[in-house]
Amino acid sequence: MNNQVGKVRTISKAFEGRNDVIRWDVLEIKKEQDLRVTIISTNSKYKQGIRIAIDAGEGYVEVNGQKSKGIQLWQDTAPEIVELKCSASEGLLSVYNIWDMGRGNESQSHTSGMLIEKDGEKIIYKCNDFGHETNFDKIVFSIEKL
Repeated sequence: MNNQVGKVRTISKAFEGRNDVIRWDVLEIKKEQDLRVTIISTNSKYKQGIRIAIDAGEGYVEVNGQKSKGIQLWQDTAPEIVELKCSASEGLLSVYNIWDMGRGNESQSHTSGMLIEKDGEKIIYKCNDFGHETNFDKIVFSIEKL
């Protein structure tokens, strides 16, 4: 594994002239941090989701008493609002969008990426799965530190 994975935000190079499209976000969190994830909307014929993980150091993401290094929240099976407990020895949390076109989970394509906005304590992610023709609305979700 690359020593930067899960430690630094990755910018997409697919959108020429833009440096605001994030392929892989890394949030700074407390070593013990509760989060609220809200799926705001989706606009795709393909199933959309979110990957949240502790990719740097030791730790876990806990949902409903289940602990794992990472989780996937899918639009069709996750509740609209999910509360997470995170434990991260390095205080870093990886976040990026995922999708399934019927071939299994996919992510990190050349043109996938997220536009990120802050709204008070919430971070809002507006995501593209693939393709240059996009409104970054395939899945829109927020993460709030509690």
